[in-house]
Order: sequence, then C-alpha cells, then structure tokens
Amino acid sequence: MSDRKYRLVITLKSDLCIGSGYSYAGIIDSDICYDEYGLPYIPARRLKGCLKDAAELIGLSEDKISDLFGNSGADKVKGIHIDNGYIDHYEEIRHDIGKLGKEFRKYITPQSILGQFTAVKAQTKIGENGAADDNSLRYTRTVNHYSPLNFEEMKFTANVAVPDSVCKETFENAVKALRNIGMNRNRGLGSVRCVLEDSPEKLPDRKITYMENETECSGISDEKAAYTLKYSVKNVSPLVMSTNNDFKTEKYINGRSVLGFFAGAYLRPDARKAEDDEFKDIFLRNEVLFGGLYPAVKKEEGTDIYYPAPSFINRLKKTKKYVNVSKDVPNKEEECSEYGITSEYASGNGNQPKRLKGKFVCMKDDGILVKEPATDIVYHHTKKSKRQTSADGDLLYTTEVLREQQIFAGEITGSGKQLKILAELLIKNTPRFGKSKSAQYGTCVLADDPVIIKKSGKKRMYKKGTPVLAVLESDAVFVNQAGYTVRCDEVRRQIRDSIEIKEDDSSKCYSEIESGVLTGYYGKWNLKRPAVPAVKAGSSFEFILAEDLETDTDVFWTGENNGEGFGRIRLIENDSSGCCINEAVINEAPSDKPAKAAPLFRRILIGEARERLMQQAVNTKLNFRNAASLGRITLMLSESMSENPKDPKAAYHEFVRRIQSIKTDDTRKKAEKILRELVWKKKNADSEALDAAGLKYLPLTEELREPYNSCKEAEGSKESFETAMAALWSEYLMAVLVQEKYNLKHEEESHEED
Repeated sequence: MSDRKYRLVITLKSDLCIGSGYSYAGIIDSDICYDEYGLPYIPARRLKGCLKDAAELIGLSEDKISDLFGNSGADKVKGIHIDNGYIDHYEEIRHDIGKLGKEFRKYITPQSILGQFTAVKAQTKIGENGAADDNSLRYTRTVNHYSPLNFEEMKFTANVAVPDSVCKETFENAVKALRNIGMNRNRGLGSVRCVLEDSPEKLPDRKITYMENETECSGISDEKAAYTLKYSVKNVSPLVMSTNNDFKTEKYINGRSVLGFFAGAYLRPDARKAEDDEFKDIFLRNEVLFGGLYPAVKKEEGTDIYYPAPSFINRLKKTKKYVNVSKDVPNKEEECSEYGITSEYASGNGNQPKRLKGKFVCMKDDGILVKEPATDIVYHHTKKSKRQTSADGDLLYTTEVLREQQIFAGEITGSGKQLKILAELLIKNTPRFGKSKSAQYGTCVLADDPVIIKKSGKKRMYKKGTPVLAVLESDAVFVNQAGYTVRCDEVRRQIRDSIEIKEDDSSKCYSEIESGVLTGYYGKWNLKRPAVPAVKAGSSFEFILAEDLETDTDVFWTGENNGEGFGRIRLIENDSSGCCINEAVINEAPSDKPAKAAPLFRRILIGEARERLMQQAVNTKLNFRNAASLGRITLMLSESMSENPKDPKAAYHEFVRRIQSIKTDDTRKKAEKILRELVWKKKNADSEALDAAGLKYLPLTEELREPYNSCKEAEGSKESFETAMAALWSEYLMAVLVQEKYNLKHEEESHEED
C-alpha cells in the first residue's frame, strides 16, 4: 500500500492566533507557535483536529472519519499523515538565517524576525456599567494577515500523505469545510481558506554507494556481518522518542525504533510476510545489528557523530575545563605544576568534576566536541471524543520534543545482501520514528546517500600493558544464571569476554556504571513492554592488557538483544599523559549571502535604524519658545507626509515648499535650520536629491551599511543604503517635533509651579 502526496495550502483571511500555551507575565498572555528562528507555523496536530471537526460538521460517517484520521489505541498507524504548516519558502529562509555571519546576528534575532510576521493585540472585558473590569486586560500575539515578504495574504503549506484506501474527494470536502482555526475564531481571528493541491515537491534522487578499501566499487558479496550501512537523516518535524517518563524524550533515536521503521517498511508490500525466512533473518535472529541514530554535524570533510558522553569525561564546575577522571585530577593549584598543567585544572575549592549528563561527545584528534540536542516544550490539548465518558477527557499537557532540522547519523551491520535490501527501503520510504507519527512528529528525510562499506580487514594492535577504556555507546542488557543483572563486576566480566581481553589486576582499574530501567511500547500488541534493568550508555570500564590485543575494529557488541541496537561498545586507548582533555576547535563556516530572506533582513535592519533615530529624537532639543510656531511646522510636516505616503522624496520637496511659504522670518528660518541641522547638510533647504550621501543623521546608522548591502546584492535590489535611510527622514523629524512639544509642556508646568 502506498500513499498519495498532496499539500494543504492555508491562506489567511484575517489575523491568526495558533496558541502555543506559553505566556510571558505582563507582556504576552497568549503566545503563538513559532520555531527557534522566530518563524510562525501551524502545528500538525492542531490541523488534524480542526480537519476532523470539519469532517464531522459536514456529516461524514464514523467509518469514513476513522479511515481519514485513524482511531486512538489502534495497533498500527491508519489514515492520513500531515506535517506542520509552514510559510512559503520556509526551508530557504531557515537556510539563510542559519548561515548568518556575526555582522548580522547582532540585529537579526528570533524576536526581530517574529516581530515582522506578528503583532500584539490588547483586549479587555467590559463590565455591566460599560467600563473595563479590573485586571481584565490581556495581550495576545497574532500572525499578521499579510506577509512581510511580498505583502500578499499569508500562506501556510502542510504536506499531506493520503492512503490509497481513502477517497481523495472525501478528504477534499473536509478540507474545503475548514474555514476557521486557532483562538478567538468567533472574534475575528483565524479566518482561513484551505485548498488541497497535488504536491509539486520531489525528494532528491538518492542512490546507494558501495565502498571497499576507501574507494567506490560497483557491487557487493553476501558475506555475513562483513558490511556496514552508514546513513544520516534530518528530522523535518520534531521527534518524541519514548522514555520511562511520558513527558520527556530520549535525545537520540535508539536501535529499537530504527528496527521498527525498517520492519514496517519491509512488510508494507502485501507480497512480504512476517513468516518469511528473509524477514526473520533480518529482524528476528540478530543477523543484522541495527545501531541507533545519534546527533551529528555534516561537514565538507565528513560527518561528526556525537555519542552519549562517557562517564570518564567530566567538566570542572567553575573553570569549565574537561578532565579524564580515570586519571588523577589534582586537588590543589600547587599540585598542578607537578602534573605540568595550568591551575585551572585544580578540582578543589568547589571546582569539582561533574558528569556530562544529557550531553553527547565526538572524539577528535585534537580533543573532544560536546553538544546537546536541541529540545522544546510543546503544549497539547486532548479533546474528549463522543465515545468518551470519563471526566478527564479534556486534558492540557506538555511534552518534550527534539527540535526539527537536526541531523542524526548511524550505521547497520549485516551481510551485503541484507544491507542492500535495507538501503533500498530507506530510499523508497519516508523514515518516521517515535510517537505521534501521523501528525506533527516523527518525519525525517535522508540527509545524504546511504553508503554500504565493506570492512577493510585492517588490524589494529593494542600493546601489552596499555590501559584501554570500553565505553557503552548505547544501553545494554546483561543476563546471568539468576536473570538480568546490572552488577558492575558481572557486567565488566561480560564486556571483557566479548572483546576477548586478557587483563592484569582489575582492582587498579577505573569503572563507572549507571543503571536504569528499559521499557517501551509494542504497537502490534498495543501494550507496554516489560520493564528490564539495563546499563545506561556512557558507562565506562578500564582494562590494563596482560597480552597484546589485535582487532579489526574498535566497535564491539556485548550483552543481549544486539539486533535491536543494545550493547554497542567502543574501545578507546587510555594512555594519555594526564587528566587534561582538550576541547577541539570548531572553525565557523563563512556566512552565505541571503537569498529568499533578503527582503526580511532589510526590513529588520531598517527597523533597527528607525529605533536608533527614535532614541536620538528623544534626546534632541530644538529650543522653541513659541508653541504656535512649533504646531504650524508640525502640521506642515504631517500634511506633506499624508499627501505622499509612499514617496518620501516627494514629501520632502512638499515640506520644503511649505516652509518657504511661511511669511514670518523667524519661523521660516527656524524650520530651515531644523532641516539643515537634523536632516540635510546643505546650507539651504533646497530640492536636491534626498537620496545622496548628504543626510545629517546618516552616521547614526552607518554600522548597518555592510549588512544591508549584503542583502541588497543577494536580492538584486537597486535601492541603496542611503536611499533606504533617507526614507526615514519624516518619521525622525516628526519624532523630534513631538518630543519638543512635550519639552515645551514640561517647561510651562515648571514655570507654573514656580
């Protein structure tokens, strides 16, 4: 069974408030949903709920609604799959923002971007006496009706996958019936028009690359466990990976979830059955080892993969230096000189080492890189269905999610034939992991072509007497004669036997173990898996070799359920001279010139210039003595602006003409002096071109020139920086005149008090 691809286009017919559940005391009482860059979006689960309400409104039968949207508690995903609704050119704008250089980041912030797309509305409650009730003022952030990019009605687009078993016309009727979404839809907000269109987007053509001895080859053999499939995915929607806490998410995609995706993709064609030997070999008999997908960063020279932080890597609390606690860490500053290290590595006086809980580490030649996957807290509201009778049907709750647009990479080990089957499944199917895969969560795309690599066969020698560390890169399950075990000595022994290590006296070696409980959910049974004690990833065990150890890999598997990704372990030499661990240098990539987001960036930069001019206006004094003259000049400026609302140059010429018509010499000269000292450098307030580099206030905004020109060149705009700044002359001058009005009023009140 396959899915048909469509896109749901939502055009705003009014301002919109898709509530996120967040509020900021005294500033925003009801906020909208927006991403980490400040770009608004419509959550998929909200869309799916509104579409279901629309389907019920037009009288679709319960069977058709069930086919469209699935049923709660079903043993498999059923119905449509819908993604978040994003603004036009969302991916290109995100790319432009992500590639911003330092010269931009000072001005282009998430809040400045959000301010271009949204507005804050105030509302209050009117009491019976016609006056506002006390403490009833509320502020709501809304998405603007019109886009700041093209000044047309804002559009959001959501990708939709509709099963072949669902009639397109049935779903399209529900789409057409959806006219209002979000908060306050009976008070003028949330009016929309929805249209279902064929999806024009095509995923990049991916192919399988075969590698042998670091060179590309044309084919593979069928040797068992001789090949590794390496691939990476990008989550285009947030991920919710199950943990023991229903409101938390795991920070990586575990091997069990990876196996589940491939098993579901394998069985999707009706010709394949779970009873087939091929299915059992790949998914049930541990012939294929499904590793997890870990946070990664793609670079030109390759992909850096971050694994759960080993327990032996700690960070000092105050100085933030990384240390290897399997070695002696000096306590006092005086001891540091004996070790040949700086005093920053002294662990005394409250500078004690701390575990890197929740962090992930990438080992590099020049040190380590540490990161933590980005997460968000999302609010959800469950609506009681018609079949529910319990009192807790309506529930507001939060959940932690892995933020979208992150890279996760991993590998699968097996025979060449088996990995070729899995690589083809990866290319032909959309990877989805975790909870709520039918709406808002779980959708990923391949970040690169999958690569099948034959093991090189090169041997690595660990010399006798060398201390080595065995570090768990995934959770592991161990059993002994009494059942499951997490005893350190028993786990250490099983790891030693798995790697075939002959060791000296183990009492001298470092070991640190962290235990936990492994649970999960089995969708086919619609039941939770039994709780199993497990050893957590990051647990580390040191061995001092009694004999030479020769291996063809530094990655091993230990314990039980290796086929589901449990028990992956890496061997690391621990013969460094001291406890210091360097932090690898990250070379910042050069910023790209913005393309789609260039108009947005220019508007933000002009807004920054306007803010600077307004601050300057507050501190400017004109020393008027006659309020009537000030009022007359202010009126002339206001009328000039009203007659030429979109032409600042014409407004300037009109204002010059008006002030030259003033018969009172003092007032006319005062107005000309104001123009000369605040706006225009020329001695006379003539009608020369306003967009030349002769603006008096231009130095106030000079710092914005380079960022603005970068946007201008990328977009191909002919408007110069000087022209853009000249367009602000009337706002600046009006702010100065208004401030002078309040200065005069303040002086009059001071005289009256005297």
